[in-house]
Amino acid sequence: MAYRILAIDDDPGILRLIQNILNLSEYEVVTRRSVEEINLCDFSSFDLILLDIMMPLSGLDICRHIREEIHVPIIFITAKDREENMIEGINAGADDYITKPFTVKELLARVKMHLRREERHKNKESLLRSGELVINPDLQAAFAGNHKIAFTKKEFLILQLLAMNPNKIFSIEEIYDRIYPQSSNTQFRSISEFIYQIRSKLQPYEINPIETMWGGGYRWKAD
Repeated sequence: MAYRILAIDDDPGILRLIQNILNLSEYEVVTRRSVEEINLCDFSSFDLILLDIMMPLSGLDICRHIREEIHVPIIFITAKDREENMIEGINAGADDYITKPFTVKELLARVKMHLRREERHKNKESLLRSGELVINPDLQAAFAGNHKIAFTKKEFLILQLLAMNPNKIFSIEEIYDRIYPQSSNTQFRSISEFIYQIRSKLQPYEINPIETMWGGGYRWKAD
C-alpha cells in the first residue's frame, strides 16, 4: 500500500516539483494551494504532511490547530531559514524543517526517514509483551527470546485475545464466539483442545500464563 502524503504550498511550481519527486518513489501525493478553513477531516487520512509556512493562512497556525489530533509527521517547507524561524516551527508541533531551495535527494531522504520512524513506532506499539513472551499481531506469531513459536490461526486468535485482556476471565462460550462465525458447527470442546496446544507450545520455554478457572473458562495471568 502506497503512503499518502499531503503537500500544501501556495507556489504551484513547488507543488509540481514535490508531486513529481514523490510520485517517482510511488508515494500517493495530494496537493493543495491554500487552506481557507481548517477542518481536521482534511488532514486525517494521510501518512505525512508537507506544509509551507508563508501562506495567507499561516502553516504555523495550521500546524498548531491540528497537532493535538493529527499524529502523523509534519514537515515544514519554507524559505525562512533563520534559527528562530526553525524553533518557532518546531514549537508549533512540526517534526522537521526543510528550507527552500531543496534538492530531490534531501526531500526524499527526509520523507523516507520520517515514514520509517513512524512505521517502527507503530510496530513497537502493536507488540504485546508478557514476561519473556512477545506477541506480534501483524506477523501472527509469538517469540520467546530469539525463538519463534508457530501457532495455527485459531490458536493465535485465542492467544491474542487472552493476552490483550490480562486477568479477564473468558468463558469457553465467549472464546468460541470470538473465533468462530455464527454458522460454525464446531463443538465447544475444541476450545479446550486449542488451549492445550497453546500451552504445549509455550511449555518448552517455561511460559505458562493461561489459567484454567474454576467453573469453566480461562484467563491470562498479568505479570
